[in-house]
Amino acid sequence: MSVINTMLKDLDKRQQSHGLDELPVPPLQYRQAPQSRLPWLLLLLVSLSLLVLGYFAWARFGALERTNLALQQDNQALTQEIAAGNNNPVVGEEALASSGVEPSANKEPSANEESQLPAQGEQKQRLNDSLTTQQPKADTLLPAKASLDTRSDNRGETIKAGPKHEAEPNTVKPAGTMAVTEVQLSPEAMAEKRLSQAKLAQEGGNLSQAAGDFTEVLRLNPALHEARQHLAALYYGQGRFDQAESVLAQGLALYPQEFDYALLLARVLADKGDDAGALAALGKIPDQHLLAKQKWVMQSHLAQKSGAYALAEESYRHLVSVEPRQAKWWMGQAYALDSQQKYASAKQAYGQALALPGLSEQASAFVQQRLTQLGDIE
Repeated sequence: MSVINTMLKDLDKRQQSHGLDELPVPPLQYRQAPQSRLPWLLLLLVSLSLLVLGYFAWARFGALERTNLALQQDNQALTQEIAAGNNNPVVGEEALASSGVEPSANKEPSANEESQLPAQGEQKQRLNDSLTTQQPKADTLLPAKASLDTRSDNRGETIKAGPKHEAEPNTVKPAGTMAVTEVQLSPEAMAEKRLSQAKLAQEGGNLSQAAGDFTEVLRLNPALHEARQHLAALYYGQGRFDQAESVLAQGLALYPQEFDYALLLARVLADKGDDAGALAALGKIPDQHLLAKQKWVMQSHLAQKSGAYALAEESYRHLVSVEPRQAKWWMGQAYALDSQQKYASAKQAYGQALALPGLSEQASAFVQQRLTQLGDIE
């Protein structure tokens, strides 16, 4: 509240009169500012510019009028001279033909004609010059390889014919035709297209069509491993283990470095009951490969099942090295050692398995019972 009161007091002090109203105010005198001459100067410049532009426009218009008038006079004079000189040449030629006398193409001009030729040539030259200055050139208006012919009718008027084009054989194509070019796809592109169709057929439940499409894909491009795996999985799901085995074995033979085929083939053979064949397929996978862990899991199970305890021990040792907190791996290693009568090592492995979580009650009971039996063994 003290802060608010202080602010209100300051506001009251600011609103109080400080004696400024009582000070005498001297009368103000105003003096008119001098007028600027800039607008008048601008108006004068604009007027002069308009007069100059108008003069040049009028002069240009006059020159164009005089040129047009001279052109019209030259055209009339040339037309009259052509009409007087021709004097219906078609009729004269017909008369000569009827009398049996052929007109001479090399007839020499008479003295009067020779006197008229320079004058006509000079007038034609003036007309051509005026046309050149007033009209665009004919070269820019006519298409390529076209010429403009002129002829005179019976009245002496000049008639201009349309452009004549030189005939070019085998260049004119009929309108409305369309050339269709067949595009040949490469085997790889056709295989990709067929693979999409096979997947759609498999998703739609048309397994027979899918199997045929996958087979065709592998014929076009055997390197499409996805198609081979799909086909093997399709056979495997239908219980057709022999067909699945054949597809995977062929892939492994063609591409021995594709170890996915070895792992899948081992699973198919194990389901067929061929444990030895499955272990042989797993043996093709290196211990440094990304599939090594899956190999060791399956190998340890199959080796223990078939009584190959040394191989089982080796597999469990690899699993313990990568996952030392898994109790089931320690128990498997202990059982493999125990089966080989390596009781001291087995006892240590049993103890590791019992100390870790994850064993079932039945497995824990077995480990405790076996440790009791091996208690006096060092």
